[in-house]
Amino acid sequence: MNNKQSDNPIVATKLILSICFGYGLLMLCRTVVGVAGPAMLADPTLNIDTATFGAILGWGTAGNLMGKVTTGALADKIGGSKIFISAIFFAAIATFIFGTLSTNSAFFVLYFLTVFAKAAGWPSIANIIRASFSENRHGRIWGFIATSSRISSVATTLLASSLLLIFSWRGMFFSAGILTLLIAAVLIKTLKEPKKDLHDSVQPADADNPTSLDDEVSAPHPLKTLKTREAIGHFIRSPRFWLISLGVSALAVLFEFQVFLPIYLSETYDLAPAYAGIASSTFSLGCLVAVFSGGFIYDKLTKKSLIYALGLSLTLAVASLLLLRVLGDQGSTGTLELTLTVLLIFLFGFAISPAYYIPMSVFSISFGGRHCGLLVGLIDAIAYFGAMSFDFIGGAVANKEGGWQDFILILIVTSVLATIIMTTFLYLDYRHSRQSNA
Repeated sequence: MNNKQSDNPIVATKLILSICFGYGLLMLCRTVVGVAGPAMLADPTLNIDTATFGAILGWGTAGNLMGKVTTGALADKIGGSKIFISAIFFAAIATFIFGTLSTNSAFFVLYFLTVFAKAAGWPSIANIIRASFSENRHGRIWGFIATSSRISSVATTLLASSLLLIFSWRGMFFSAGILTLLIAAVLIKTLKEPKKDLHDSVQPADADNPTSLDDEVSAPHPLKTLKTREAIGHFIRSPRFWLISLGVSALAVLFEFQVFLPIYLSETYDLAPAYAGIASSTFSLGCLVAVFSGGFIYDKLTKKSLIYALGLSLTLAVASLLLLRVLGDQGSTGTLELTLTVLLIFLFGFAISPAYYIPMSVFSISFGGRHCGLLVGLIDAIAYFGAMSFDFIGGAVANKEGGWQDFILILIVTSVLATIIMTTFLYLDYRHSRQSNA
């Protein structure tokens, strides 16, 4: 019998929906910058080109990196829901202030702070899930939440693009900040971790009390008694930790394409900023379709089958990028070419999402135990260091004449590396599982 209190369907549904809405707000605060990119480049009062915009994104990713390092450990100690709610409020305020700025250095600082807050999302959620749900449900729970994050990415991209049809880019930031603050105020009451059931003599797990019932009735987790510094030492001695970190790092670089997409489509196909933002949402739509089924499939597949399934998915990502570059070489920007480009962007998002979201999330909880927030933070920090480097390099490359083709070539090479590294990780994870069972 499962005794996690959030295995109660009503409690579980309320908790998961609150997490999904909360993460959607964090996504909105990050998405508006990418959607606003073409309009900011066209604003004569600003001194921004593609390279500068890439630097803004790079500073945001640096905030992500720093946030992952600090917020994961805080979520382990203070509690996932407390850090989660605080991050939403902080991101909302930073987003609102961003709309008042005019200098490049100010944009760098505020986007750094916005994404620093957004970085707390996944480590906080990992703590809430570990404390609230049984391990045999983690794959589907992560799949559902990853699906929600992709829904929110599509929805927030479309929302921000629609706001850009009505308001200036500054008005879009003001609207997003105010909306996030209002909804976050409601989530303070609804986003609560499980409390003790008065009809149950067993103390349920929560994010503030890392000793869960699973720890009591099963073999203790190897990291249960380790302090933070000792847990970090345990992580860095594991080859699987480095493989998943490097694999997710390569995938994070691929995911940065979505932030450049509105500018890419605007400059390549001469689309208006708002319509370029709408067209770019197909990337998130592809991610959504993939992770919607991915979580349920993940729990049903064996670890050996996962090697082939995710390896094939990542190979499809390489193929979609190759076709995208070939299409760009034709030099035609007609309706047919735009339609094919949008379809390939959808396929690319579809192909990389399952490998990006689910293996790392499931591995972090099983391998990290009560230090799962710290582990998620460390993996993401390494990943976003790679993404940050790409933001600066990719923006500079795309800013050159014909630079978008070189930009996509970088993504192709990275996609090949991601395929090799992730399949190696999955193989080692499969071998470790066999040894443990033996």
